[in-house]
Amino acid sequence: MIFEAQDNRAVMQYYAAIAQQSEEMLRAAEAGDWDMLCEAEEKVSNLIQELQGVKRNQARLNEVERQQHIGYLKKILADDAAIRNITEPRLRQLEDFLRAANNSQRLNNTYGS
Repeated sequence: MIFEAQDNRAVMQYYAAIAQQSEEMLRAAEAGDWDMLCEAEEKVSNLIQELQGVKRNQARLNEVERQQHIGYLKKILADDAAIRNITEPRLRQLEDFLRAANNSQRLNNTYGS
């Protein structure tokens, strides 16, 4: 575990770290740095797994923590939506490319080159 689960501070630290990594993912997507995007996504996945373990011992959030929690979640969701807006068109291009390559391969197999 990266953060010690003394109280809700650990939970909030995880959410802050996840929000920061989601921002890194967005920057990477904007720059077209797919390797960096994958690395940041893996870090987020690891943080989420650790957060799930810490949340088992979590006390009820007070109002300040609850508002922080909501803020982190809104930021993470906004970053995720922006990342999808960048990556989905690229994924469709890759699908089209792979489909065309597959069709070309089938034609070559059928009719020879």
